[in-house]
Amino acid sequence: MRWMAATDSHEAAADFEAARERVETLRAQIRHHDHRYHVLQQPEIGDSQYDELMRELRFVEDRYPELITPESPSQRVSGEPSESFPEHEHRQPMLSLGNVFGEEELESWHARVSRLLERDDFAFVCEPKIDGLAISLIFEGGRFALGATRGDGLRGEEITTNLRTIRSLPLVLNGEDTAAFEVRGEVYLSKSEFERLNRERAAAGEQLYMNPRNTAAGSLRQLDSKITASRKLDLFVYQLGWDERTDGPSSQWGALEQLRDAGFPVNPHARRLESVEEVAAFCLEWERRRDELDYEIDGVVIKVDEFALQRELGIVGREPRWATAWKFPAEQAVTRLLKIDISVGRTGVLTPFAVLEPVIVGGVTVRMATLHNADHVAELDIRAGDDVIVQRAGDVIPQVVGPVLSRRKGRRLRRFKMPTTCPVSGDPVVHDPDEAAYYCPNIDCPVQVARTLEHYTSRGALDIEGFGEQRARQLVDLGFVETLSDLYGLPAHRDALLALDGIGEKTLDLLFGGIEASKQEPLSRLLIGLGIRHVGGETARALARHFGHAERLRAASVEEIEAIDGIGPIVAKAVHAYLQSERGSALLDRLAAAGVCMDEGSPAVGGILDGQTIVVTGSLDRWPRNQVEDLIKTLGGRATAGVSKKTSFLLAGAGGGSKRAKAEELEVEVIDEATFVERLRALGWEG
Repeated sequence: MRWMAATDSHEAAADFEAARERVETLRAQIRHHDHRYHVLQQPEIGDSQYDELMRELRFVEDRYPELITPESPSQRVSGEPSESFPEHEHRQPMLSLGNVFGEEELESWHARVSRLLERDDFAFVCEPKIDGLAISLIFEGGRFALGATRGDGLRGEEITTNLRTIRSLPLVLNGEDTAAFEVRGEVYLSKSEFERLNRERAAAGEQLYMNPRNTAAGSLRQLDSKITASRKLDLFVYQLGWDERTDGPSSQWGALEQLRDAGFPVNPHARRLESVEEVAAFCLEWERRRDELDYEIDGVVIKVDEFALQRELGIVGREPRWATAWKFPAEQAVTRLLKIDISVGRTGVLTPFAVLEPVIVGGVTVRMATLHNADHVAELDIRAGDDVIVQRAGDVIPQVVGPVLSRRKGRRLRRFKMPTTCPVSGDPVVHDPDEAAYYCPNIDCPVQVARTLEHYTSRGALDIEGFGEQRARQLVDLGFVETLSDLYGLPAHRDALLALDGIGEKTLDLLFGGIEASKQEPLSRLLIGLGIRHVGGETARALARHFGHAERLRAASVEEIEAIDGIGPIVAKAVHAYLQSERGSALLDRLAAAGVCMDEGSPAVGGILDGQTIVVTGSLDRWPRNQVEDLIKTLGGRATAGVSKKTSFLLAGAGGGSKRAKAEELEVEVIDEATFVERLRALGWEG
């Protein structure tokens, strides 16, 4: 450490420029060795030599703290523990993948894609499907700016500080990438690291972790990034998300090569294949070889290579048509089925489920499993008291495959029959002969109301903070909510609600603010929230766009509803029946009377914030962050996640230090909530 020795003996004459140059040299060397060790797994120096470089870097930075930057290798674990994870709205949804199980289903998927493209001469990119946690990584000016979990696909949690602790994640990219872009990947915990952690916990007499995936997910959500760093998580990136660069790649394979060249860890087993037969062989090979890897995989991801073809194929629901996952056979175990119980869903459907003697399947203790529906139970002749085969694949809900009939001999077990009355409300159960479902027709059934209330207030629907399964059940059980419209009368019960455990002034203020704000949500969100059978997000948006107003939808015939592209006869009948029913129609009237928006409306064009790009950070007093971002969009502005030179201003609440620092560095205006409101009102906003 020649420079350090010279510094020690000439402290008074230390040259700042020499220090700056040495810091840059040290950082470049450390980043190079990080990439060789953590990504390429081809180290060029020993641990002691690496530690010497890091010690020298910290020494110089300690003497010249003005040289410290967030991207410095010394800063991967620093700062105080986070008190919470702010919400991050994905600029493009993080989609789910459909599944295929075996060659026959793969060929069916390929045939559908070929039919849609009217050609079958296209290539594929395949790689092992990591059983980890999906993340979004945003880079600006060639530097890591923000990272978030997948969440529900639309919104996740910002965990930038914790992601910085992953040594295989490059904080500064090779080359000059000045425009912003997003990379998507999977964080995982290796099998060897998982075993190391459990050895330490066993020695300390602590509860062992159950499996690598859950341990990785829990590690990423630690409030103290030092704990995250101690878990030695790893990362593979697999896809470009949105991209503001003009010279981006034209294919998935090209994207992987570009990401690898930029310094990202890309799975070395990814392959570009020319035919579906090669794809099947690749999948079968990794089904055999999965145990050779030091990380868990539960299948193979298959993507059409060319981006132009991906765009042509598009998306159905929340799954891309141009990709699928070949899932490996589920892990199985045998246990005793103690009883068959019934759950009542938010649409009134009665679903049988299995209560099991606890059994470990795929590293997870399973106590309950799905039985799908009554027809499935009857077809397999599953009976309470049977020894049954239980299987679980990845995140899929555990299911009962069937009974072990050889163990039933000599035992008199009763065949299962669906109940004739709802186990909650006592209403007679309805069974549609055209469907497998049995359901309770009483939409005021307490369980239906509680689950519908939970659904109505969820992010995908009316997005009211402060609700969840327990809160919804509590309000229904205590009689505060008997039907959805009662939600809007809750402010009148403020004193009574304050008397309940776990509810204080701040909680109620947040809750009531969310309830009031929900009245302005568009018709599509209301239709999602109502919980009409067969109506999900895509169907709700199609109905709202077509009819525009709830009254026009209510007046429509089954045929008019069915005429909408993508809506079939079953969905059309369900929507029509709900809106024409006495209870459904009365609920809609009560919601309208409470001030809930019945109109779809449209985003503001040429609004008062037109042309402005705004970033929101920290905790605001007036709105939750997602609501102020929705307001910005409604007023014609653009709400983005990261601060850049294109940002018009940063709206900063309590916290949000990293974005505030970035804004100050780029000389982007920073305003508080009061200034933001004053500015809107000066522009004519009347909110």
